Amino acid sequence: MWSIWDITESRQTEQALKLNEARFRTLAQNTEAGIFLIQENHICYANPAAEMLTGYSIQELVDNNFDFEQIVRVKQCRQVREQDGVASCRYQEIQILTKQGILCWLACTIEQLDGVLDFAGKRVKMITAIDITDYKQAESELRQTLEQARKLSELRQRFVSMLCHQFRTPLNVVSFSSDLLTRNFHQWSDEKNHSYLDLIKDAVEQISELLDEILLFGKAEADKLKCEPRPLDLKQFCRDIIAQMHLASGKQKVINFISDGECLSVSVDPKLLHHILTNLISNALKYSVGKTPVTLELMCREDNVVFMIKDQGIGIPSVDQQQIFEPFYRGSNIDSIPGTGLGLSIVKTLADLHGCEISLSSEVGVGTTFTLKVPLNKH
Repeated sequence: MWSIWDITESRQTEQALKLNEARFRTLAQNTEAGIFLIQENHICYANPAAEMLTGYSIQELVDNNFDFEQIVRVKQCRQVREQDGVASCRYQEIQILTKQGILCWLACTIEQLDGVLDFAGKRVKMITAIDITDYKQAESELRQTLEQARKLSELRQRFVSMLCHQFRTPLNVVSFSSDLLTRNFHQWSDEKNHSYLDLIKDAVEQISELLDEILLFGKAEADKLKCEPRPLDLKQFCRDIIAQMHLASGKQKVINFISDGECLSVSVDPKLLHHILTNLISNALKYSVGKTPVTLELMCREDNVVFMIKDQGIGIPSVDQQQIFEPFYRGSNIDSIPGTGLGLSIVKTLADLHGCEISLSSEVGVGTTFTLKVPLNKH
């Protein structure tokens, strides 16, 4: 007894599936996008582009029950395409770790191929991926740049506000004192007149110092400053700076000087170094408590010269120390102590221009030490 069925349609379907499979393989083999077919979390097909993306050979990806998730480090789901209310395709950005240990980002479309490809009746998921590592790096750099621009804008606003305040105070002194002198100059004694003239003089000096600092900052920002080293006796150089600082402070502050080693003929730029040291010493004096001394220590070594400026002042909070050299930035514990937030930024710029290394250590309520290492070139 024979049982006969018409399988013409089945044969045609089988031939169509084989033709579709051949076309799929031809397309997959020649595309630049990596293609993975995944069944129950294991890769059952990978094209040559997938091999290039992961660093694993096609044999390694397919023959050893390779779990795609084992190389995935981060997933960022971006879009979901729905059909008849059911999610049919997802777009994800996936970070993977290649066989060579390199992290790279892939832009992937993930789609279920139910009824499209038959793998023993089991569901198959297709991942199509391209390398977007360069794009993600550029995106990260752009995000950082925008964040820095935002912070810089905030700092500039603070700077303008502080600058207005810094100028307003001495200008008010000049205006108030000159008005009183105009009305009472002939009635007051010479001593009283001179006291108000001294107030005007001090206020004008404050304004002049502010303008000098702003101009120097502008030159530093525009890269108009140059390093011009020449032989210098650093011990005498430091003594001269301390003498100037004593006169500027009215000899009300104590500045100790300690030197170790011979620094008779060291090649440095005296203008740059003078500004760096005077700024650091001025800050040490400004933020010191009472009449506690400030120390300038000079250490001459074989390969460099080290300056250490130590105070016993209010200190710099740890949260501020990473940003203390940024333009317009001021510590969070300065209260009403005047300043523009430019001094240390200029110091850092001048130190970099001179090829120096500057660092700090500080503890709130204990004090601060700035360390400047100058490369040594003896003549």
